[in-house]
Amino acid sequence: MNDLVRNITRRSFLELTGLAAAGFGIGGCASTSRYYGYSAGIGKTQQITGRSTVVLGKSNDRRQAAYNALKPMQTDVAKAIGEKQVVIKVNAGFPTEGHRIHSTYPYQIQGILDFLREFYDGDVWIAEGVGSSKTNNMYDGYELYGYLPIADEFQGITFVDANGTPLARKWIRQWRQFPTPIDIISMYFEPDKYIISAARLKTHNAAVATYSLKNIVMGSPVGNYKGSLSQKGKMHGGSREAGSSGRELNYNLFTLALDGVYPDLAVVDGVTGIEGNGPWDGEEVQHDICVASTDFVACDRICTESMGIDPFYMKYVEWCGDAGLGNWDINNIKVTGARLEDNIIKYKLHKNFEGQVAWIHENFDK
Repeated sequence: MNDLVRNITRRSFLELTGLAAAGFGIGGCASTSRYYGYSAGIGKTQQITGRSTVVLGKSNDRRQAAYNALKPMQTDVAKAIGEKQVVIKVNAGFPTEGHRIHSTYPYQIQGILDFLREFYDGDVWIAEGVGSSKTNNMYDGYELYGYLPIADEFQGITFVDANGTPLARKWIRQWRQFPTPIDIISMYFEPDKYIISAARLKTHNAAVATYSLKNIVMGSPVGNYKGSLSQKGKMHGGSREAGSSGRELNYNLFTLALDGVYPDLAVVDGVTGIEGNGPWDGEEVQHDICVASTDFVACDRICTESMGIDPFYMKYVEWCGDAGLGNWDINNIKVTGARLEDNIIKYKLHKNFEGQVAWIHENFDK
Protein backbone atom coordinates (compact mmCIF):
# COMPACT_ATOMS: atom_id res chain seq x y z
CA MET A 1 0.00 0.00 0.00
CA ASN A 2 2.79 2.42 0.86
CA ASP A 3 4.25 2.03 -2.63
CA LEU A 4 0.97 3.29 -4.09
CA VAL A 5 0.85 6.47 -2.06
CA ARG A 6 4.48 7.38 -1.57
CA ASN A 7 5.58 10.74 -2.98
CA ILE A 8 2.27 11.61 -4.60
CA THR A 9 2.34 15.27 -5.59
CA ARG A 10 -0.23 17.91 -4.66
CA ARG A 11 -2.51 17.47 -7.66
CA SER A 12 -2.18 13.69 -7.62
CA PHE A 13 -3.61 13.59 -4.12
CA LEU A 14 -6.75 15.36 -5.25
CA GLU A 15 -7.15 12.99 -8.17
CA LEU A 16 -6.69 9.94 -5.93
CA THR A 17 -9.01 11.05 -3.12
CA GLY A 18 -9.69 8.11 -0.86
CA LEU A 19 -6.88 5.93 -2.18
CA ALA A 20 -4.58 6.38 0.80
CA ALA A 21 -7.29 5.50 3.30
CA ALA A 22 -9.15 2.81 1.41
CA GLY A 23 -6.76 -0.05 2.08
CA PHE A 24 -5.37 0.80 5.51
CA GLY A 25 -5.71 -2.08 7.94
CA ILE A 26 -4.46 -2.74 11.41
CA GLY A 27 -0.84 -2.79 10.34
CA GLY A 28 -1.10 -0.37 7.45
CA CYS A 29 -1.80 -3.10 4.87
CA ALA A 30 -4.87 -3.87 2.81
CA SER A 31 -8.02 -4.73 4.71
CA THR A 32 -11.41 -5.94 3.56
CA SER A 33 -13.23 -4.29 6.47
CA ARG A 34 -13.12 -0.92 8.19
CA TYR A 35 -14.76 -2.23 11.33
CA TYR A 36 -13.69 -5.17 13.44
CA GLY A 37 -16.06 -5.05 16.40
CA TYR A 38 -15.78 -4.18 20.05
CA SER A 39 -12.18 -3.98 21.25
CA ALA A 40 -11.08 -4.05 24.86
CA GLY A 41 -7.53 -4.19 26.13
CA ILE A 42 -5.83 -4.16 22.72
CA GLY A 43 -4.63 -0.57 22.78
CA LYS A 44 -1.17 0.65 23.71
CA THR A 45 -0.38 1.24 27.37
CA GLN A 46 2.18 3.18 29.34
CA GLN A 47 3.10 3.83 32.96
CA ILE A 48 5.37 6.82 33.45
CA THR A 49 7.50 6.90 36.59
CA GLY A 50 10.06 9.43 37.71
CA ARG A 51 10.26 13.01 36.49
CA SER A 52 9.19 14.11 33.02
CA THR A 53 10.84 16.72 30.84
CA VAL A 54 8.90 19.31 28.90
CA VAL A 55 10.72 21.53 26.41
CA LEU A 56 9.58 25.08 25.83
CA GLY A 57 10.69 26.20 22.37
CA LYS A 58 10.80 29.96 21.94
CA SER A 59 10.41 31.65 18.55
CA ASN A 60 7.92 33.71 16.56
CA ASP A 61 8.58 31.34 13.64
CA ARG A 62 6.31 28.25 13.93
CA ARG A 63 8.63 25.96 12.08
CA GLN A 64 11.62 26.95 14.17
CA ALA A 65 9.66 26.88 17.43
CA ALA A 66 8.54 23.29 16.80
CA TYR A 67 12.05 22.20 15.89
CA ASN A 68 13.56 23.94 18.92
CA ALA A 69 11.09 22.20 21.24
CA LEU A 70 11.75 18.76 19.75
CA LYS A 71 15.51 18.72 19.16
CA PRO A 72 16.50 17.97 22.80
CA MET A 73 14.34 14.83 22.72
CA GLN A 74 15.89 13.27 19.62
CA THR A 75 17.50 10.26 21.30
CA ASP A 76 14.37 9.31 23.25
CA VAL A 77 12.04 9.79 20.29
CA ALA A 78 14.23 7.82 17.90
CA LYS A 79 14.33 4.91 20.34
CA ALA A 80 10.57 5.02 20.93
CA ILE A 81 9.72 5.05 17.21
CA GLY A 82 11.77 1.98 16.39
CA GLU A 83 9.88 0.14 13.64
CA LYS A 84 6.55 1.83 14.27
CA GLN A 85 4.56 3.76 11.69
CA VAL A 86 4.82 7.49 12.43
CA VAL A 87 1.52 9.39 12.29
CA ILE A 88 1.27 13.17 12.66
CA LYS A 89 -2.28 13.94 13.73
CA VAL A 90 -3.12 17.54 12.87
CA ASN A 91 -5.92 19.64 14.34
CA ALA A 92 -7.92 20.58 11.25
CA GLY A 93 -11.23 18.76 11.43
CA PHE A 94 -13.37 21.74 10.39
CA PRO A 95 -11.65 22.87 7.20
CA THR A 96 -13.00 26.27 6.25
CA GLU A 97 -11.26 29.54 5.53
CA GLY A 98 -12.66 30.98 8.76
CA HIS A 99 -11.12 28.16 10.82
CA ARG A 100 -7.64 28.45 9.32
CA ILE A 101 -6.38 30.44 12.32
CA HIS A 102 -7.77 27.81 14.73
CA SER A 103 -6.12 24.84 13.03
CA THR A 104 -2.64 23.34 12.71
CA TYR A 105 -0.50 25.52 10.49
CA PRO A 106 1.67 23.77 7.86
CA TYR A 107 4.77 25.40 9.34
CA GLN A 108 4.36 23.41 12.55
CA ILE A 109 4.25 20.19 10.52
CA GLN A 110 7.38 21.26 8.63
CA GLY A 111 9.20 21.86 11.93
CA ILE A 112 8.23 18.38 13.13
CA LEU A 113 9.45 16.85 9.87
CA ASP A 114 12.72 18.83 10.01
CA PHE A 115 13.26 17.14 13.37
CA LEU A 116 12.20 13.65 12.25
CA ARG A 117 14.23 13.60 9.05
CA GLU A 118 17.47 14.03 10.96
CA PHE A 119 17.17 10.44 12.20
CA TYR A 120 14.08 8.79 10.67
CA ASP A 121 13.70 8.06 6.95
CA GLY A 122 10.52 5.99 7.03
CA ASP A 123 7.12 6.97 5.70
CA VAL A 124 5.14 9.54 7.67
CA TRP A 125 1.36 9.73 7.63
CA ILE A 126 -0.32 13.09 8.11
CA ALA A 127 -3.80 12.28 9.38
CA GLU A 128 -7.09 14.00 10.16
CA GLY A 129 -10.77 13.36 9.58
CA VAL A 130 -13.49 15.88 8.83
CA GLY A 131 -15.85 16.65 11.68
CA SER A 132 -17.89 18.83 9.36
CA SER A 133 -17.31 20.65 6.07
CA LYS A 134 -19.09 21.31 2.78
CA THR A 135 -17.63 18.22 1.12
CA ASN A 136 -16.68 16.08 4.15
CA ASN A 137 -13.53 15.25 2.20
CA MET A 138 -10.34 15.74 4.21
CA TYR A 139 -8.23 16.09 1.09
CA ASP A 140 -10.04 19.36 0.39
CA GLY A 141 -8.95 20.48 3.85
CA TYR A 142 -5.36 19.49 3.20
CA GLU A 143 -5.37 21.65 0.10
CA LEU A 144 -7.19 24.58 1.74
CA TYR A 145 -4.76 24.77 4.64
CA GLY A 146 -1.67 24.51 2.46
CA TYR A 147 -0.50 21.07 3.60
CA LEU A 148 -0.04 19.45 0.20
CA PRO A 149 3.26 21.22 -0.68
CA ILE A 150 4.79 19.42 2.28
CA ALA A 151 4.85 16.27 0.11
CA ASP A 152 6.96 18.17 -2.43
CA GLU A 153 9.51 19.20 0.20
CA PHE A 154 9.76 15.92 2.13
CA GLN A 155 9.95 12.39 0.76
CA GLY A 156 7.66 9.61 1.99
CA ILE A 157 4.68 11.72 3.05
CA THR A 158 1.20 10.17 2.98
CA PHE A 159 -1.95 12.23 3.57
CA VAL A 160 -4.65 10.10 5.17
CA ASP A 161 -8.36 10.78 5.51
CA ALA A 162 -8.65 9.16 8.93
CA ASN A 163 -12.42 8.73 8.63
CA GLY A 164 -11.85 6.17 5.89
CA THR A 165 -9.53 3.94 7.92
CA PRO A 166 -10.49 0.94 10.11
CA LEU A 167 -12.65 1.51 13.18
CA ALA A 168 -13.09 -0.20 16.53
CA ARG A 169 -16.08 0.01 18.84
CA LYS A 170 -15.63 1.48 22.30
CA TRP A 171 -18.15 2.46 24.98
CA ILE A 172 -18.42 5.88 26.61
CA ARG A 173 -20.75 7.56 29.09
CA GLN A 174 -23.78 9.63 28.18
CA TRP A 175 -26.08 11.88 30.20
CA ARG A 176 -27.53 10.16 33.30
CA GLN A 177 -24.63 7.69 33.11
CA PHE A 178 -26.04 5.72 30.19
CA PRO A 179 -23.36 3.77 28.25
CA THR A 180 -23.31 4.36 24.51
CA PRO A 181 -21.23 2.79 21.72
CA ILE A 182 -18.86 4.92 19.69
CA ASP A 183 -16.72 3.99 16.68
CA ILE A 184 -13.09 4.99 17.15
CA ILE A 185 -10.41 5.30 14.47
CA SER A 186 -8.14 2.37 15.27
CA MET A 187 -4.76 3.80 14.31
CA TYR A 188 -4.90 6.30 17.15
CA PHE A 189 -4.49 3.56 19.75
CA GLU A 190 -2.69 0.75 17.92
CA PRO A 191 0.65 -0.26 19.48
CA ASP A 192 2.43 -0.34 16.11
CA LYS A 193 1.73 3.36 15.48
CA TYR A 194 3.75 6.28 16.88
CA ILE A 195 1.26 9.11 17.26
CA ILE A 196 2.48 12.71 17.19
CA SER A 197 -0.09 15.29 18.25
CA ALA A 198 0.43 18.51 16.27
CA ALA A 199 -1.92 20.58 18.40
CA ARG A 200 -2.56 24.22 19.28
CA LEU A 201 -2.92 26.12 22.54
CA LYS A 202 -6.67 26.81 22.63
CA THR A 203 -9.47 27.58 25.02
CA HIS A 204 -12.53 25.36 24.77
CA ASN A 205 -16.32 25.59 24.98
CA ALA A 206 -16.79 22.56 27.27
CA ALA A 207 -13.44 21.35 28.65
CA VAL A 208 -11.89 24.79 29.45
CA ALA A 209 -8.85 24.21 27.23
CA THR A 210 -7.50 21.81 24.62
CA TYR A 211 -3.92 20.74 24.00
CA SER A 212 -2.15 17.56 22.88
CA LEU A 213 -4.41 14.87 24.39
CA LYS A 214 -7.71 16.29 23.30
CA ASN A 215 -6.44 16.69 19.74
CA ILE A 216 -6.00 12.92 19.58
CA VAL A 217 -9.02 11.77 21.57
CA MET A 218 -11.56 14.10 19.92
CA GLY A 219 -10.04 13.27 16.55
CA SER A 220 -10.61 9.57 17.16
CA PRO A 221 -14.43 9.24 16.86
CA VAL A 222 -15.29 8.78 13.19
CA GLY A 223 -16.55 12.00 11.62
CA ASN A 224 -18.75 12.79 8.65
CA TYR A 225 -17.78 10.34 5.92
CA LYS A 226 -19.60 9.18 2.78
CA GLY A 227 -23.06 9.89 4.14
CA SER A 228 -22.45 8.70 7.69
CA LEU A 229 -22.99 11.28 10.42
CA SER A 230 -20.19 12.29 12.74
CA GLN A 231 -20.06 10.51 16.11
CA LYS A 232 -17.92 13.19 17.78
CA GLY A 233 -20.96 14.77 19.43
CA LYS A 234 -21.45 11.65 21.53
CA MET A 235 -18.33 12.58 23.48
CA HIS A 236 -20.08 15.62 25.00
CA GLY A 237 -22.93 13.53 26.36
CA GLY A 238 -25.12 16.43 27.49
CA SER A 239 -28.91 16.39 27.69
CA ARG A 240 -30.93 18.19 25.07
CA GLU A 241 -32.42 20.42 27.77
CA ALA A 242 -29.31 21.24 29.79
CA GLY A 243 -26.65 20.92 27.12
CA SER A 244 -23.13 19.82 27.95
CA SER A 245 -21.48 20.99 31.15
CA GLY A 246 -18.19 19.34 30.32
CA ARG A 247 -18.63 16.55 32.88
CA GLU A 248 -19.28 13.71 30.44
CA LEU A 249 -16.73 15.08 27.98
CA ASN A 250 -14.02 15.09 30.66
CA TYR A 251 -14.86 11.53 31.65
CA ASN A 252 -14.97 10.31 28.05
CA LEU A 253 -11.67 11.94 27.17
CA PHE A 254 -10.12 10.20 30.17
CA THR A 255 -11.65 6.77 29.55
CA LEU A 256 -10.55 6.67 25.90
CA ALA A 257 -7.04 7.71 26.96
CA LEU A 258 -7.06 4.71 29.31
CA ASP A 259 -7.78 2.58 26.22
CA GLY A 260 -4.61 3.88 24.58
CA VAL A 261 -6.01 6.83 22.61
CA TYR A 262 -3.27 9.33 23.43
CA PRO A 263 -0.20 10.86 21.79
CA ASP A 264 3.24 9.31 22.07
CA LEU A 265 4.76 12.71 21.34
CA ALA A 266 3.03 15.98 22.17
CA VAL A 267 3.87 19.11 20.14
CA VAL A 268 1.65 22.07 20.98
CA ASP A 269 2.00 25.23 18.89
CA GLY A 270 1.57 28.41 20.88
CA VAL A 271 3.30 30.85 18.56
CA THR A 272 -0.22 32.15 18.41
CA GLY A 273 -2.74 30.57 20.73
CA ILE A 274 -6.52 30.85 20.70
CA GLU A 275 -8.26 32.66 23.55
CA GLY A 276 -11.88 33.52 24.25
CA ASN A 277 -14.53 31.42 22.55
CA GLY A 278 -12.30 28.59 21.37
CA PRO A 279 -11.78 26.08 19.98
CA TRP A 280 -13.29 27.32 16.70
CA ASP A 281 -14.50 30.86 17.38
CA GLY A 282 -11.75 32.39 19.50
CA GLU A 283 -9.15 34.98 18.62
CA GLU A 284 -5.41 34.59 18.15
CA VAL A 285 -3.04 35.83 20.82
CA GLN A 286 0.70 36.17 20.21
CA HIS A 287 2.61 33.87 22.57
CA ASP A 288 5.75 32.78 20.64
CA ILE A 289 6.18 29.33 22.22
CA CYS A 290 5.92 25.66 21.37
CA VAL A 291 5.49 23.07 24.14
CA ALA A 292 6.69 19.50 23.57
CA SER A 293 7.21 16.30 25.55
CA THR A 294 7.11 12.53 25.28
CA ASP A 295 4.79 12.73 28.33
CA PHE A 296 1.49 14.18 27.09
CA VAL A 297 0.20 14.72 30.63
CA ALA A 298 3.22 16.78 31.61
CA CYS A 299 3.05 18.68 28.33
CA ASP A 300 -0.61 19.56 28.85
CA ARG A 301 0.09 20.62 32.45
CA ILE A 302 2.71 23.09 31.23
CA CYS A 303 0.32 24.28 28.51
CA THR A 304 -2.21 24.96 31.27
CA GLU A 305 0.35 26.94 33.25
CA SER A 306 1.49 28.91 30.20
CA MET A 307 -2.10 30.05 29.51
CA GLY A 308 -2.62 31.17 33.10
CA ILE A 309 -5.40 28.60 33.64
CA ASP A 310 -6.03 27.13 37.08
CA PRO A 311 -5.09 23.43 36.76
CA PHE A 312 -7.98 22.60 39.13
CA TYR A 313 -10.26 22.88 36.09
CA MET A 314 -8.37 20.51 33.80
CA LYS A 315 -9.87 17.30 35.19
CA TYR A 316 -9.49 15.06 32.16
CA VAL A 317 -5.72 15.60 32.10
CA GLU A 318 -5.41 15.42 35.89
CA TRP A 319 -7.18 12.04 35.88
CA CYS A 320 -4.73 10.75 33.27
CA GLY A 321 -1.98 11.72 35.68
CA ASP A 322 -3.76 9.95 38.54
CA ALA A 323 -3.91 6.82 36.35
CA GLY A 324 -0.15 6.91 35.78
CA LEU A 325 -0.27 7.84 32.11
CA GLY A 326 2.03 10.78 32.82
CA ASN A 327 3.06 13.40 35.35
CA TRP A 328 0.44 15.95 36.36
CA ASP A 329 2.24 17.02 39.55
CA ILE A 330 4.22 20.15 38.68
CA ASN A 331 6.93 19.04 41.09
CA ASN A 332 7.61 16.00 38.89
CA ILE A 333 8.03 18.06 35.72
CA LYS A 334 11.29 19.63 34.56
CA VAL A 335 10.91 22.47 32.06
CA THR A 336 13.88 23.08 29.78
CA GLY A 337 14.46 25.53 26.95
CA ALA A 338 12.79 28.86 27.59
CA ARG A 339 11.77 29.74 31.15
CA LEU A 340 8.12 28.99 31.88
CA GLU A 341 7.89 31.94 34.28
CA ASP A 342 8.80 34.33 31.47
CA ASN A 343 6.22 32.92 29.06
CA ILE A 344 2.92 32.90 30.94
CA ILE A 345 0.03 34.84 29.40
CA LYS A 346 -3.36 34.84 31.06
CA TYR A 347 -5.76 33.87 28.27
CA LYS A 348 -9.30 35.13 28.13
CA LEU A 349 -11.52 32.08 28.75
CA HIS A 350 -14.71 31.05 26.97
CA LYS A 351 -17.83 33.07 27.67
CA ASN A 352 -19.54 30.03 29.23
CA PHE A 353 -16.61 29.11 31.47
CA GLU A 354 -18.65 29.26 34.68
CA GLY A 355 -21.17 26.79 33.29
CA GLN A 356 -18.40 24.49 32.12
CA VAL A 357 -16.88 24.14 35.57
CA ALA A 358 -19.99 24.17 37.78
CA TRP A 359 -19.88 20.36 38.04
CA ILE A 360 -16.28 20.56 39.23
CA HIS A 361 -17.15 22.92 42.08
CA GLU A 362 -20.06 20.66 42.99
CA ASN A 363 -17.92 17.54 43.25
CA PHE A 364 -14.36 18.55 44.16
CA ASP A 365 -12.74 20.60 46.90
CA LYS A 366 -10.28 23.18 45.70
